[in-house]
Amino acid sequence: MKVANKIFNFSTFLMAIVPAVALISIFYFVFNESLPLWRFSGFSFFTTYLWDPGFQYQPPILVHGVLAPPGAQFGLDLFLLGTISTSLLAIIIAFPISFLITINVELYLPSRIKKFMISMIELFAGIPSVVYGLWGIVVLEPILFKNVEPWMARHLSFIPGFGGEVYSGAGLVASGIILSFMIIPIITSVIVNSFDSVPKEVKEGLFSLGATRWEVGKYLTTRFSRSSMVGGTLLGLGRALGETMAVLMVSGAIVNTLPTSFYSATNTMAAAITSLLDSALTDSTRMDLAALAALAVVLMGISLGVSLVGRKIAGRGALRGYESD
Repeated sequence: MKVANKIFNFSTFLMAIVPAVALISIFYFVFNESLPLWRFSGFSFFTTYLWDPGFQYQPPILVHGVLAPPGAQFGLDLFLLGTISTSLLAIIIAFPISFLITINVELYLPSRIKKFMISMIELFAGIPSVVYGLWGIVVLEPILFKNVEPWMARHLSFIPGFGGEVYSGAGLVASGIILSFMIIPIITSVIVNSFDSVPKEVKEGLFSLGATRWEVGKYLTTRFSRSSMVGGTLLGLGRALGETMAVLMVSGAIVNTLPTSFYSATNTMAAAITSLLDSALTDSTRMDLAALAALAVVLMGISLGVSLVGRKIAGRGALRGYESD
C-alpha cells in the first residue's frame, strides 16, 4: 500500500510540473531561435517599423557575426502598435457589454432563462476564431465601410485619429470589434461566477432595504466583485493579445506602413507570425525566422506581464471566479 501511495504521489507531482516544464521549454526554444536576430538588429528592433527580409536569393552577408540576406531589416513597432491598439479597443467595447449582460442575467432574468443565457454565453466562447474572421469579412467589413466609418469620419473628425480617408472596412475598428466578440464570453463568465458567489442573504437584505436591481448590481460590483472584474478583463486581454486567425482576416495585414487613423489597415504580432512564416522558411540564413521568433518572445513577455499584473492586483481567486481574501 505504501508503494502504491508513493507511486501515486510521484505521478501527481509529475503531472503538476508538466505545465511549468512545457512553458519553460517553449520559451527557451523560441528565445534560442531568436538569438541571431538580437545580434543582427540589436536595440533597433524596438525602434523601427520596417520589416524587410532582404534579397534572399543573393549571397548572404555577414553582419555582427551572423549571416543575413542583403538589405534585410526587421522592426517591431508596427506589430506592437497593432497588437496593443486592437486589444485595448476590444476591452473598451467588451467590458461594458459584459457588465450589462451580467447585471441582466443575475438580477433581471428568471432562473430558467438565466441558465439558458449562461449556456448560450459559454457556447458563444466555443466558436472557432476562423468563423469570426469569415463573418467579419462577409458581414462586418461592408457595414463598416458603407455606413459606420463614413459617419465617424464626418461627425467625429475633430477627435484625433477619427478623421481621414475610409478604405475598405478592414483595419483597427473591425479587428477590435471581432476581438470584443471573442472575449465577451470570458469576461462575462468570470463576473457571473463572482456574482453567484455572493451570499444570498446579502442580495435579499439589499432588496429588503428598498434597493433597486440596478443599485444592488452597483453595490455587488463595488463591494464584492471588483477583483473578479479586473481578473476577467485581464483574461480577456490575454485572449485578445494572442488571437491570430480572426485578426489576420479582418485587419488588412499591412507591413511597412504605419496606420494613420482608426480606418487604416493594421497588423499584430500574432497575425504577422502566421502570415510571414511561410516566406521565412525559404530564407537559407534563417534570419527571417529568427525575427519572427523575436516577435514571439515579445508577445510571450507581454502576455506573461499581463498575467502577473492581474494576479498582483486581483489575486488568484479573481482569475478563478471568486474573490480572494
